[in-house]
Amino acid sequence: MTLSWPRLAWVLAAASALFVLADTAIVAGSIGLLSARSLGIHGWPLVDLAAVGCAVLGAIIIGADRRQPIGWLLSVTGVVTCVSMVCESYTRWALFEGGPGPARLAELVGWLSAFSGGSFALAGLAITFLLVPNGHLMSRRWRWVAVCAVLGYVSFAVGVARIGPHRISTRENDTAANDTVASTLFALGILAILAALLASVTCLGIRLHRSQGQERRQIRIVALGAASVGLALVILLATEATNGGRQSVWSSFVLYVSYAFLLVCITLAVLRYRLYDVEVFISRGFVVAVAAAFAAGGYIGLVVGLGRLAGERSGGFWASLVAMTAVALAFQPLRRAVVRLADRLAYGRRAAPYDALASFSRRIGRSPAPGDVLPAIAAAAGQAVAAERAVVRLAVEAGDDLVEAWPAGATAPNDPDGRVVPIADEHGALGSIAVDVPSGRDVRAFEQRMLEDIADQAAVAFRNVRLQVELAAQVARLDERTRDLDASRRRIILAADTERRRLEAALEREVLPAMKALRADLVDAPAGVDELTVAPYVDSATLALEALRELTRGIYPMLLTRSGLSAALTSFAERRGVADVLSIDPDVRASRYAERVEAAAYFCCLEALVREPAPSQIVVTTAEDHLVVTVQGSRVDGLDRWGMADRVEAAGGELVEDGDVLTIRLPAAPAATARPARSAAGARG
Repeated sequence: MTLSWPRLAWVLAAASALFVLADTAIVAGSIGLLSARSLGIHGWPLVDLAAVGCAVLGAIIIGADRRQPIGWLLSVTGVVTCVSMVCESYTRWALFEGGPGPARLAELVGWLSAFSGGSFALAGLAITFLLVPNGHLMSRRWRWVAVCAVLGYVSFAVGVARIGPHRISTRENDTAANDTVASTLFALGILAILAALLASVTCLGIRLHRSQGQERRQIRIVALGAASVGLALVILLATEATNGGRQSVWSSFVLYVSYAFLLVCITLAVLRYRLYDVEVFISRGFVVAVAAAFAAGGYIGLVVGLGRLAGERSGGFWASLVAMTAVALAFQPLRRAVVRLADRLAYGRRAAPYDALASFSRRIGRSPAPGDVLPAIAAAAGQAVAAERAVVRLAVEAGDDLVEAWPAGATAPNDPDGRVVPIADEHGALGSIAVDVPSGRDVRAFEQRMLEDIADQAAVAFRNVRLQVELAAQVARLDERTRDLDASRRRIILAADTERRRLEAALEREVLPAMKALRADLVDAPAGVDELTVAPYVDSATLALEALRELTRGIYPMLLTRSGLSAALTSFAERRGVADVLSIDPDVRASRYAERVEAAAYFCCLEALVREPAPSQIVVTTAEDHLVVTVQGSRVDGLDRWGMADRVEAAGGELVEDGDVLTIRLPAAPAATARPARSAAGARG
């Protein structure tokens, strides 16, 4: 089997863990795990944990992207530091604490520890800080900082090589006190590495100032750890300068704490702020680890248990087969829970929206109600981006838009200020999803993709919901139209009944008294009367016939058709004996109007003239191209206002009621353009 690059990174991480275990064992057997020298000078356990953590984190990054240089830098720096730690502890154990092994071997191991010690780790960190977060330099000018770090380590390594294994491993004090060249190389190397490290921290600060959104949060946490390392180095160098070049326990301990803190910051940037997109790798790695642990534990437990129950006969093929089958059957129900837990560990709360969205997609085929769909989409979108508020809007063409907000009880503004993602399908726009994230952060790229996925999944449901809403609105309109038709039918029937009663009352009032009087007179009249005697009876019958003819002609009496509104109203008012109530403008007398306008005005005036008591005045005039009829002093509540309003509105006019004054405005052409009307006398002739 070939060794791939990700496997190589994990081999280095495993080797780092073994080196840390060896260092722990040597320190425990020589100077003690909790001694001042162990904690403050050697750096156990902070440096060990930081080194093996770097190796593991580097392997995780390489597993997600093998071309990411930061992963290789962390991996190599971690394993080299672990090698340096175990070499340093073994050298002191063998040379000063009576440990096993020849002195020559211990000196060579100590010499190797000097090559792979703090100078190598600091140079590697300086280059790493230059490449955070995307693995590329901010500009080509910063490559000189990386060159400075490499040259600084080379200078330090040449000085170590010049000193030799014996002096570098056995001297407690300055090992280059009598070697000017070595001292110069050490000084130049340390200064170059320190300058490169401070410059790389400055580069991180510049990147932080220029970055935005998710990248800003990634750089900010790494820059915090890098600044702690730089500050700890300054404290260490200042302490050694005031202490005659000797290393103190507390200043070294501060540096080791900064190493561990830097690893924590990088881990947070990778896992919490999704640096290098390692979520899938972590999720699948967790699933594999749990599956392997469950299978191994279950297999061993069952085989051992069966062996104890059945004795020596439990061994062999059949026991293994039974154990494997039992483990496989037991793990299958556990698989979904393990995958869900792995996604939560890798993606955090972002896994929940996908679960909710998948469940929501399964419910689309069941045509869910609008009250269920919109809240589910709002909750999925809000949880996906950890928003303060999510608003889902469904555009309805036949009515008001449907709006739902998450969390429950949140207000839904008409114009949201946050990120808005449209929801549409091949037929057009359907609605939108708007999210308001907390102040100080923006919607990240993967969150935007997630919102777009939610919008795509919601399009089908939105189309179904819109059809349901529009169908319900159409049914509501049909119901309203049906109610209007029923009301109109009842109104027509009521109007017909009212008209019949009005006609009956008019006949009773206008025709029957004259006919009854005529009958009585004719019955009582003596035989052989002459023409002069019969003449009054003829006149009475004529008047009754005229009144009956007027009633049977309805609102279109012959005089109105032939001579116009003024002649018809004047004739009717004279017959009723209320000619003094009617006042008609000369322009109206000389003009004719549209048939519907004259009929509406005539009906309204007759409705007022036949009522008891009679109105105090009826004025017919023109104003602003309108025919205006004003009725004053009549009992307005006794008039057929519905019938009057129907005819006025049908002619394009309006009826206004103000106390005991009723004003009717009807559209009319100017008097000069209307055809002249004949007078009532001319009409009679």
